[in-house]
Amino acid sequence: MFSALFFLQHWFPTSTSLQRRKGAVRQRVIAHVRSGGKGRLLNVDRRKDLSASEFRARYLRRGLPVILDGAGRDWTCTREWSFDNLRRRFGNETIKLVQRNGLALDEEVVDASEFSEEINFSEFLDQVQGGGAKYMRFSPLLEKWPELLNDLDQRFLQGMPGNSWGMTYQFFMGGPGTLTPLHNAITPFFFVNICGVKRWQFLPNTYLAILDPPPEGLTYNHSAADHALSNLDRYPGFDCIDRMEAVMQPGDILFNPSWMWHCVQNKSPTIGVRCGFVYPLGMLRESMTLTSVRAFAGNPSMLKTAWYSFVKTDLPDRGNLLLTPKVFTK
Repeated sequence: MFSALFFLQHWFPTSTSLQRRKGAVRQRVIAHVRSGGKGRLLNVDRRKDLSASEFRARYLRRGLPVILDGAGRDWTCTREWSFDNLRRRFGNETIKLVQRNGLALDEEVVDASEFSEEINFSEFLDQVQGGGAKYMRFSPLLEKWPELLNDLDQRFLQGMPGNSWGMTYQFFMGGPGTLTPLHNAITPFFFVNICGVKRWQFLPNTYLAILDPPPEGLTYNHSAADHALSNLDRYPGFDCIDRMEAVMQPGDILFNPSWMWHCVQNKSPTIGVRCGFVYPLGMLRESMTLTSVRAFAGNPSMLKTAWYSFVKTDLPDRGNLLLTPKVFTK
């Protein structure tokens, strides 16, 4: 019932009756979850030398996260992408940091759902290594410097899931203490941890009512529920959910399924790449509700994105409607 009401709110966002009904259903869900007592903190599986066939059977098809222990340790990116190396190669260039509502801390987003800042790359690297608060999230930096794509093992990234649709790439770089709050999205991905230590927490989408994301119709969902349990007054029952945790070391590769809620904190200066791919079965199985929202009621919806990508190709600003970052290789 909560999922149905959440879907309807995207079509009738000003309906007070829908808001009241959804709030009442949420309270019943909270009471049910709390009746089970406190939740547990479980470890994500850490597997070494996991074969593609076992990965697909045990993790991809079941929608479970897994750490591929050291699977990228010998990749060129892990061996060569140090902060000093990137500074020598690109330090004089200007980059853009884009902070989106719900994917950044409140103080990083200024009077808008998205805030962009241009900064010299060498200056940004200095503040990351010095423990500054600036964090590069979901950046299309590999579009700006496409030669870096050659340092990722494309055969591995596409061969493990048997993916023939291609990959999208987003760059992450941040100092100790920087974090990305709880969020989820339709696209499953591998995260290649190139430098530093990252701590992840995961929650299945079963607990949508507890996390209570705003019905904004974005390409992602977000929740302000704090993984440290500091705001249980706003998100009661959050402490009664079983959560999963993983700590990534340099060279580790994480698999995150479709619609899996996750938050991430950097424990040291980090460099990583999110490698997203398309897996329709997982998108539908993990959440028919959120996939339906994304397909029909999103802002933009997948139908609108397809229309402007493949039919209305003569619009000069159609790039603003694209579903995924422009870096897409096959």
